[in-house]
Amino acid sequence: MTIASNGKGQVPAKQNDKTIDFWDDFYKDLGVNSTEEQPSSSNDLEWIVSSDKPVVLDKLSRLLPVRRPSMRILEIGCGVSALSRSLLERMVRHQEDGKSSHLSYEFVSTDVSLVCLEHNLARDAAFIAALPDAASLTYSELNVLKELPACQLHKYDAILDKGTCDTFLFRSKRTQKGSSAHVPLLKPLLNNVHRMLRSGCEAKYIIISPRSKLKSVRDFNGFTSVSRTKMSADLLGDAVLVKINADHNPRTRDKPAHVFIYECTRNDSYQPDNDEPFADEGMTTINDDTICKKCQMTFKSFHGNVDIQDQGVVQWTRRFRNHIIHCKGNRDN
Repeated sequence: MTIASNGKGQVPAKQNDKTIDFWDDFYKDLGVNSTEEQPSSSNDLEWIVSSDKPVVLDKLSRLLPVRRPSMRILEIGCGVSALSRSLLERMVRHQEDGKSSHLSYEFVSTDVSLVCLEHNLARDAAFIAALPDAASLTYSELNVLKELPACQLHKYDAILDKGTCDTFLFRSKRTQKGSSAHVPLLKPLLNNVHRMLRSGCEAKYIIISPRSKLKSVRDFNGFTSVSRTKMSADLLGDAVLVKINADHNPRTRDKPAHVFIYECTRNDSYQPDNDEPFADEGMTTINDDTICKKCQMTFKSFHGNVDIQDQGVVQWTRRFRNHIIHCKGNRDN
């Protein structure tokens, strides 16, 4: 369902009713009400970090692909955050000041909760109406764990995630402790992210998280590289909305929380319907023909002329597994 500025749209069949009802009730309990005038932003309704912090917005805009004159950007699991609005407003201002080479921006902000989407539309109606012709912001219903409609495939230059990945990690930690090396919910999430990103333009999946490590994201074969930027509490000040580090480590519990931005670049050679999603799965055995799908290096090339029988097969196998997991997509790794 797309909620345009006139508020009209066709109601789709129900998907994952329990989850949708949970989030609808969650935000209603916070006082979200689309029939009342809404503030442009409120930290009481934001997750992880304030959405209007210039240092965060400028960092996000620098991560976007630069080779396309027109940018199409999707936000997943927006809740009632003003992130898409704030980032679009910042980028339009840069365009007007001659600081941007992009000619147009199309933002689509999505969630499973119609309560959130209707709230955001009421809050941002005046902003949307005042946008120049080369910029747009729409709100649309999307369940990122379900099969995607054809209109969403290979469509976006970048996908923003502030809280969605963290929510699935938290849910899995509560319900499926120790059941898998990788969080089961992240497989459909990451595969759908890959399906929605364009090919041939180094499309990006950008995650804002309080977590210093995202193992499943790091190991996902659908990305050629994953880089992390730490934005310290000293830099962000009161914009940081998490009170402690997300791993709840007793040794770091009293230290200031930080925010991490992950930049994940799409691997165009990955095929979600055929390939193993994670680097350390599907590797029951390793031989000379085993290949790293990120840099295309074979195990034979990895150990070169070294006789691994002399130095230890187990040691070399372990080293190649680690290479596959941590590979950045550069053949010189």
